[in-house]
Amino acid sequence: MTKELGIPTVVSMNPIMVDGTGMCGGCRLTVGNEVKFACVDGPEFDGHLVDFDESIKRQQMYKTAEGRALLKEKEGATHKNGGCGCSDNA
Repeated sequence: MTKELGIPTVVSMNPIMVDGTGMCGGCRLTVGNEVKFACVDGPEFDGHLVDFDESIKRQQMYKTAEGRALLKEKEGATHKNGGCGCSDNA
């Protein structure tokens, strides 16, 4: 929305950082068709250039079985297979 209105937008990608040194690769993202690491190249980036779809998909790879179990326990009977990797019978 801010792009359409011509409003400069800076986003902080530090929530995706793991070790803060660039060695683990957990905070890798694409910014303006260039690979960047939030911990060493940022964490602030032009929000109009960040590939958020890719970043979201990459972060889903790091979800653990424990995290999925906690989500299912927290959501109880309302938990559905909505992207966390749990099935209704798991």
